[in-house]
Amino acid sequence: MINICEIFQSIQGEGKYLGTPSIFVRTSGCNLRCQWGDTKCDTPYSSWDPEQNLMPIADIMARVMELVDEHSHIHHFVITGGEPLLQPKLNDFLKTLKETVENAHITIETNGTIYAELTADFLSISPKLSSSVPRNSEFEAMHEKSRLNFDALQSWLDQYDCQFKFVVDREDDGKEIHDILKGLKKVNDEQIYLMPQGINQQQLDEHTKTCIELANDYGWRYTPRKHIELYGLQRGT
Repeated sequence: MINICEIFQSIQGEGKYLGTPSIFVRTSGCNLRCQWGDTKCDTPYSSWDPEQNLMPIADIMARVMELVDEHSHIHHFVITGGEPLLQPKLNDFLKTLKETVENAHITIETNGTIYAELTADFLSISPKLSSSVPRNSEFEAMHEKSRLNFDALQSWLDQYDCQFKFVVDREDDGKEIHDILKGLKKVNDEQIYLMPQGINQQQLDEHTKTCIELANDYGWRYTPRKHIELYGLQRGT
């Protein structure tokens, strides 16, 4: 059984595969509680208030295959959350997906705090900066303690094709990202993406300029959050 929020088809809105038509499987439950000022993460129903919808792998695959039949040209699958690595049966599902769908390309979107060997083609890792700590909340200490796991990050880098996506909220984030990367081996500037913090167009616009300036200063890459630009917080997008 895997705790599932939603299964849907859309485009990938961030990072290396930006614009790629994909089928998304969103798990529910997270070991972090991201909050920037008064703004919680863009999918609170999978993190702050995780929905409970345990599904057998066979039922998940049935819904996925319905979408595959409707969109036969799509071979990209994105497993996101929440934090997918919290699901004990995750890799059983990934193996089944690979065995069932010819040429399936699987991306795992993770905060990078947990490492496990997975049947996956690409890891999209979003380490959380100090700006994400939910200040003055019951989760502050837990989030601060758990948000970075350098052993897990290095293991992902050593074993998988990866990108690192950092949510940028302020100019000081550049130095913090730089310091994190200094603690890792074999990471290239081309793997680093900066995306603006925000859950609406106004917030995205406010932070996009900072992303671009930091990308220019450090040699990293800027990525928009195209799904939020297009659909806001509408679910299933």
